[in-house]
Amino acid sequence: MLRRMDPISLLAVVVVGLIGTIVGLRSIRQVNQWETALTFTLGKLTGKAKPGLAFVLPGVQKLVRIDNRVRNRDLPQQSVITADNVTAWIDAVIYYKVVDAEKAMLNVQDFDNAVRDRAKVVLRDVVGETKLDDVLAHREMVAAKVRAAVEQFVSQWGLHVELIALQDIQLPPQMQEVIAKKAIAERDKQYVIIKSQADLESAKNFAQAAKILTDSPGAMELRRLEALQNLSGGTTKVIFDLAKPMGNDAGAMAMAAAMGANVRVADEKKEEAEPASEGFEPAPKPGLRRG
Repeated sequence: MLRRMDPISLLAVVVVGLIGTIVGLRSIRQVNQWETALTFTLGKLTGKAKPGLAFVLPGVQKLVRIDNRVRNRDLPQQSVITADNVTAWIDAVIYYKVVDAEKAMLNVQDFDNAVRDRAKVVLRDVVGETKLDDVLAHREMVAAKVRAAVEQFVSQWGLHVELIALQDIQLPPQMQEVIAKKAIAERDKQYVIIKSQADLESAKNFAQAAKILTDSPGAMELRRLEALQNLSGGTTKVIFDLAKPMGNDAGAMAMAAAMGANVRVADEKKEEAEPASEGFEPAPKPGLRRG
């Protein structure tokens, strides 16, 4: 039979048990899959902890976790003077990640602010060496130069720059008006060039058509008649041009003779259809004898 413990001893056992439980709970750390955990013992780096549960000695060891995922940070808008002395306000964004947790922890105090400050300085230097037209027309090229310069510097911190993008470029109102006028002038120039090319092609086609019509008098006459028909559109009168056709005397005479013969035949048919009036004998036509 166990001897009954006195209250003081029982309290001491309970206190020791609580302290052990607290120490045990504090010694357990969770490391996520996207993190790298560094273990420091009395301020000295002693190893890395794998994803999962890690055990440290409270008060003796310290576990520092670093996120290895890609981070995006906005670069505050800053005023930059281009190579042709134009002031522009540029907004940018940087994407980077930690590739070496030891360097990121040991070589720089605050790598997040450090990489942003470095990107701002490099952006100002690169844009300062570039003309405004190149900055506006080749943003990707300017951003690539900035990324390469920043990458070369922050690699010693265990960082890798994925991308730097120029989000917005703002110009003074006077410069915006100048650029707008330049764009309008370029559009007008393209319009004049296109119109002159169209006029040239049209002139060539007209010259070729005139040559074909000149070599073919019949085609020319058909063209004249078609033009007369277009002019008389919407009216109830039909106009025949009995003028001399261009370039073909024999054709004109034959056309006039044919039209005259048709008129005479129409007159004779009309007279035969009209009934003779009583007591009235039609006068004989000149040149004709009665049988």
